[in-house]
Amino acid sequence: MILHEFPDLGWLKGQIAQGFGNKTGWGHRILDNTGFPSVIINARSHGCYRPDIKGPFSLFVNLSGESLCTVDRQTYRLDSGNYFVSNQSQEYTLQIEEGRTTETFNIHFGDRFAGSILNALVTPADRILDRGEEAEVSPFSFFNQLYRKDAQLDTLIRQIIHSHDSEGFDKLLFEEQLSGIVEYQMQQHRHIVGIVQQLPPVRKATRIELYKRLSRAVDYMRACLGEELDLETLSTQACLSKFHFLRLFRLAYGLTPHQYIQQLRIEKALQLLAHTSIPVADLAYGLGFANSQSFSRLFVQRMGIYPTHYRERVK
Repeated sequence: MILHEFPDLGWLKGQIAQGFGNKTGWGHRILDNTGFPSVIINARSHGCYRPDIKGPFSLFVNLSGESLCTVDRQTYRLDSGNYFVSNQSQEYTLQIEEGRTTETFNIHFGDRFAGSILNALVTPADRILDRGEEAEVSPFSFFNQLYRKDAQLDTLIRQIIHSHDSEGFDKLLFEEQLSGIVEYQMQQHRHIVGIVQQLPPVRKATRIELYKRLSRAVDYMRACLGEELDLETLSTQACLSKFHFLRLFRLAYGLTPHQYIQQLRIEKALQLLAHTSIPVADLAYGLGFANSQSFSRLFVQRMGIYPTHYRERVK
């Protein structure tokens, strides 16, 4: 189901509390099963505050504008270049600041839906028949963090928008498309597991905790690209000493913090050059460069082309 408005908050919390036992979705839609349904909320909002929702496994995505998502007392700022993941039964708070226009594409996977897909991905072929239709759904958990919205995810989202705008809602197609999103997120998780394994050979739980701390610094980098960032600030975000942070960051990501920030700035610049008309000088200052010359120099080094020429090519 695809909704173009946020369901009434009181109604939603009531339905969650009773597990959608009446099989009724927003707008009096009849659901096939009890439990939170699979739903995408593709809505334009000029401001909202939706606190303490105990949701299913979800991807919070913005097609334009910004929003804030809070889980476990940690708040993440989302824009159109990243997305955030919350897990089954985690309480989240979603906020869009008053006066800002944001178009959401928040994907909420139905109870058991994502778990069933993940089980199918990891179950050996010779065991599929033994399990039958009612295969046990193992618990799963992804990292709560900002993820970069790359071309692959953009394509999956565009396919969903185009197919249901032009042909009407098709449940079979919708579930196939959501399965593709789950598989995509599993790829991102495997990539993170590879990063975790680059950290020093200590207990697994310690490596995961170190990764979570480093990822908080990365989230801060993404949120503050236009600011002057230093090692003291970033290591404080990670709750590590400066030089432990520097060593562990380089081990995990294969780049120094400065190199990683410059990479994020170039990625953001590509997006802005392609989709806005912001002058290159203003774009450079907005991304934290001292002047447009230093931005252009780095852009040419990374992309082999000047920013103005890149914009002309992609427009």
